[in-house]
Amino acid sequence: MESASDTSLPSARELLFEAVLAAATLTLWPILDERSQGTAAQRSRAMVYFPIVGFVLGVILAIADRTAGLVSGPVGRSFVVLIIAAGLSLGLANRAVADTVEVLRRGTRPASTGLARIGPVGAGASIVAFAFEIWCLSRITDDAGRAAAIVMAMMLSRWAIVPIGYGLKPLEHWGLGIPYEGGISFREFSVSSAVALGLTMGLYQNLGLAVIVALALTILAMRLVLSRRMGGASGYMLAGGCALVEVVTFVVLAALRA
Repeated sequence: MESASDTSLPSARELLFEAVLAAATLTLWPILDERSQGTAAQRSRAMVYFPIVGFVLGVILAIADRTAGLVSGPVGRSFVVLIIAAGLSLGLANRAVADTVEVLRRGTRPASTGLARIGPVGAGASIVAFAFEIWCLSRITDDAGRAAAIVMAMMLSRWAIVPIGYGLKPLEHWGLGIPYEGGISFREFSVSSAVALGLTMGLYQNLGLAVIVALALTILAMRLVLSRRMGGASGYMLAGGCALVEVVTFVVLAALRA
């Protein structure tokens, strides 16, 4: 009995560690130091947890949105919840939009890293995307609809990193919370997709199906652009794809609820 317990314990620890890696990947907060970020294989396997991390984030934000609704209208509570979302990830998606726009516009990778290579066009695109998300979410006025939109946007956008990066050549490893070196296998793609799409269809049925169809087209378009324009994907570009999927989710749900 003791030997069986000993052999199962490391496996449980490994799963827990990969879940922590997934959370660290999706935020720029220094959750893990450089010596605690695992191997490239572990970071790849951690992507299975992306939709779960996104789902938990969505539930937290839906609760915050309901609370903000006690003192503010649709626009105010939309602003509050999206500011909280940006704060929880230290603006990962917002920075990624700016960086990805700059890279796609130039067609070459700037030499510097971080905020230094973000120009006015990229910064403007990030601000516009954020404001547009606020407007779309404010168009949904009922509490149930807003909760569904927030949960789906957070969960499906984080999951979208996996299908966008699957099979594309890894470029820079910067942009996500921990280094990205590619290596996404069919296991990560299939398991994360089953979790994300299963939760979406199980919880939201026809509404979820409409969102999934729109996101499938968005992901295919993003993959095509990255493959043709850049010849692969970096961490920043995957995070930029995450932000794009988040925006599209809000757009679709705002249109359906209008």
